[in-house]
Amino acid sequence: MITNKGKYIGINQRVPFKVLNNGIIRLLDSGELSLEELKKDIREYTKGENRVNKASQYAYQILSRPEIMKTINTKFNKESYNLLSYSDRQALILCLVALTYPIAYDMLISISSAFKVQPQINRALINSKTSALYGSNRTLDIAIDALIPMIIELGAIKRVKISIYEIEEKKAISNPLISEILIYTDIKLSGSKTILLEDLQVRPWYMYYSPEIYINKLSILKHSESRLGGGYIGLK
Repeated sequence: MITNKGKYIGINQRVPFKVLNNGIIRLLDSGELSLEELKKDIREYTKGENRVNKASQYAYQILSRPEIMKTINTKFNKESYNLLSYSDRQALILCLVALTYPIAYDMLISISSAFKVQPQINRALINSKTSALYGSNRTLDIAIDALIPMIIELGAIKRVKISIYEIEEKKAISNPLISEILIYTDIKLSGSKTILLEDLQVRPWYMYYSPEIYINKLSILKHSESRLGGGYIGLK
C-alpha cells in the first residue's frame, strides 16, 4: 500500500501484543515461526477469516525481521526472554513493529512534538500530523485505526476517553540489548548514520522509552569518540 506521497504503509489490521509476544516465545522455544499458530492466537481477538488471515500475515512479517530476530535468537532463549520486564518486551515489540511498518515510527515521532506542548491530543491531530507525511486518504485512516490500539498496548500512549490520548509515563529499559535495539530502530528509521549519546535525552523517539547504554558492551551498535564529549552511537 503506497500513498499519494509515495510512502509505504503496509498495515491495515491490528496485531495484539500478546500474539507477538507468544510468537517470540514459540520461536525461541522451537526455532520456527508458525503462521498457523499465529492464526490460532489472532482468532482470540479478531472475527472473520479474512481479517484473521491479514492480521496473521502482519504478525508473521513483524516476527521475521532478520536483522533483529537473528540477534534475539542468539542472545535469548525462552526462559531468559520470559525474565525480561513487561516494559522491555513492549519496547522490543514496538521496535519490531516500527522496523516492519515505519509508519508506526513516523506517527510516534510526529505526535511527540504535540506532547511537548500539551498533555492530551485527539484523533484529529494524529490524523493531521500523519497525513502531512503520508497524504490524506482512506488507506491511511485504516492504518491509523490499526496502529493506535497497538501503540497503546505497547506502552507509548494511553486513551483517556474516546479519541483523546495522553502519553504514557516514560519507562526505563533495563536490558542492555533492548536498549540497543531501541536506538538501532531510531538510527535506521530516521536515516541517521550516527546519533550523539547526549541526544538520547532529547530525540523524540525516546519520549516513550529511555534506553541505558553500556558503551563497552555493545552488540549491534558501535561507539565512536567525539570532540563534543560523549561520542556517537552508530550501526555496526
